[in-house]
Amino acid sequence: MKKSLILLGFGAIMLASCSGNSEKLAEDSARIAELSAEYAEANSFNDSLMLLMGDIYTGLDSINMQEGLLYNMGSGENVDRRAEIRQNLANIKARLAANKALLDQMEGKLKAKGDENGVLTKTIAQLKDRISKQDAKIAQLENDLTAAKGQIEELNTKVAEGQQQVEAETAAKEAAQAQATAVEDAANTVYYAIGTNKELKQNGLLEKKFLGQTKVLKGDFNESYFTKADKRSLSVIPTGAKKIKIWTNMPEGSYTEDKNADGTITLRITNPKEFWSMTTFLVIQTN
Repeated sequence: MKKSLILLGFGAIMLASCSGNSEKLAEDSARIAELSAEYAEANSFNDSLMLLMGDIYTGLDSINMQEGLLYNMGSGENVDRRAEIRQNLANIKARLAANKALLDQMEGKLKAKGDENGVLTKTIAQLKDRISKQDAKIAQLENDLTAAKGQIEELNTKVAEGQQQVEAETAAKEAAQAQATAVEDAANTVYYAIGTNKELKQNGLLEKKFLGQTKVLKGDFNESYFTKADKRSLSVIPTGAKKIKIWTNMPEGSYTEDKNADGTITLRITNPKEFWSMTTFLVIQTN
């Protein structure tokens, strides 16, 4: 009997001990879960802060890039380039404003939790100050862009005037060259006509006079009967005839009469300058 009472007492003590351990375990588990949640939140907070920091520094690079485009922009840059720079600055400014809003929210969360984490608070303050300085730099660039607009327009006007002057001078030079070419071409223009005695007389190139004398190109003659040519390039004249007579006064030694395989004659001009020195008209009679 005594032994039974002892066993019952020991069982009650063990039961009470087990009950106490279960409650302690539940409290520890809840605390661990709470700490895990706090750790995850803190980790997420730090990650967000790091991302914001990277984006803000990227914004600084973007501003520097636009600054380089603005100050290295030549006088020939058009309105589209200036508008592009202005739009890029506006986009960067909007992104900085969004980042500042996020920093304000993060700062508010720290204050609401009563978290006096000096490192985080100081980092947020530094990033907000950097955003403020970047905003000021953007404003300065926008002012410089506006000021540069007037200077660029003035330079563009001068360039346009210079281009007009160059175009006018070029047009005058081309006109003078064209006129000189026309004069030179006219000076080197020659005419030749090939025909039978009858054809030449019908077109007024030959005229039979008293005592059988024949005059060449002394009256009105049909100029359209002649072939127009450039004496600088005219070197051979095929006559298609086996016998020819040259009526105009062409210096001897300045040409040859070459006989072809079929017996026809080709007039070859060997000295153009001398050949055309007496006249610019050549009349050839074929038989």
